[in-house]
Amino acid sequence: MPAQDLNLTLVTTGYTGNLPATNELLVDMHPRLFDSYVEATALTTILSKVGEDPASNFRVDWQETKQIPTTLQVATSETAAGVTVYFVANAETLRAGTLLYNPRTDDIRSVDTTPTTQTVTVTISKGGTTSAAWLSGDIIFVMLPAIAENDTTNAGVSVADQNAYNYEQLCKLQYAISYLQNDMKTFFGGPGSKREELKGQKYREYRIKKEHLVWFGGRATATSSSVRTSMMGGVVQTLRSGTLYKNFGGIMTESGYRNFLGAYKEQNPDATNVFHFCAGNVQDIITGFGINKIQLSPESTKYGLDIMQYKARGLTSHIVACPVLDAAPTTKGWGAILDMDRIRMRSITKDTFYPWDRNRGAGGEIMYDTYLGVYSLQVANESRHAFHVGALV
Repeated sequence: MPAQDLNLTLVTTGYTGNLPATNELLVDMHPRLFDSYVEATALTTILSKVGEDPASNFRVDWQETKQIPTTLQVATSETAAGVTVYFVANAETLRAGTLLYNPRTDDIRSVDTTPTTQTVTVTISKGGTTSAAWLSGDIIFVMLPAIAENDTTNAGVSVADQNAYNYEQLCKLQYAISYLQNDMKTFFGGPGSKREELKGQKYREYRIKKEHLVWFGGRATATSSSVRTSMMGGVVQTLRSGTLYKNFGGIMTESGYRNFLGAYKEQNPDATNVFHFCAGNVQDIITGFGINKIQLSPESTKYGLDIMQYKARGLTSHIVACPVLDAAPTTKGWGAILDMDRIRMRSITKDTFYPWDRNRGAGGEIMYDTYLGVYSLQVANESRHAFHVGALV
């Protein structure tokens, strides 16, 4: 006698009867959207357009030429015009006889002896001027020295080139599918269609995570059992403690933004065209600068501006929104001004797709497809770039 099934569910015909189980039905799916990787990964996309330079080692090295500053900042205020001036930094670049001009007090002093510290002995009231007290924060213009016509001294000074480097990072992202799953038909099409769907999905993931790496990566290397693991540093690690770091403190006004560009221009007077990569929120703030400054037709139904460039102090800032920065409340106020002549991707292996190439059954019943690249970021002369945070409203 056959075994009895005690778990039968009896149905009648009609609305709830004789219907297929959920997993028996094809699921209606919205047509797959084309992912715009260009907009999602603006920084790495533009860097790839600028060009990737090849690398041949696990570490990329380059030489940076530093410039002797032509202005100095006073560190300590005087009570009266004195013969000793204390500077914040770089006083060692001065030579005996160098002339110093304070535009606030309109007076000139000369350096007595070549300094070895930030303490400089001077002679006041030079060049027919009358000296007044110099205050902390005063910007002093450094001029060429006044030298006697029979001078025989040698006082050469220059800045040594500095070595900078970053590590190449091996980056790999894989996805797996069984041969059986790959051979089946799916809603996406015939055999192999699900694998193609995964291919596009994982490529988007790879591109966005690479964009994260270029922004937020930290430089490090470790060796264990003679095997090296390297991580490359990104824009934030390089520039956040750099020369032109700015914290807007939550509010970025138009005058504050112009001052930010002005500080960059003062540091880099030869710069004309730079890119400002920033969160979309920051771009919206800059867009808002012009809303109340334009004439609108009474019949206009559109409000707002689509600003992709901002000009100040002879500098053109090309504004590029980076959606990855909008993912967190903090990074919505972040951005970087980059001199594209001094930033490069350096790759040993460019991003490549490696399909599983083994015969079926040779290595199990699962195939693995791989996206892989070995690359690094070269940010040369950090003073040619700028970084800001806190531009939230």
